[in-house]
Amino acid sequence: MENAKIFETLERKVEKLLGRLRTLEQDNEKLKGDLGAARRSEKDASDARGTVERLEKDSEAVRVRLEKLIASLEAADEKKP
Repeated sequence: MENAKIFETLERKVEKLLGRLRTLEQDNEKLKGDLGAARRSEKDASDARGTVERLEKDSEAVRVRLEKLIASLEAADEKKP
């Protein structure tokens, strides 16, 4: 009789531990998904930073060219009688 109670207690504890294991496995899968999403977001942000830097560089080049063009036009306008 004593052994039956011990085994029942052990069985309940094992079942409780198995339930906790399933919960932790589910949490682990969710966290893996979150980590993957975070990594994708980080990569997207890095790509976006690269794009912004390239566009800023292009914009600066256009600004310099426009300034030169405006200066040329102003100089040409001043030369007119």
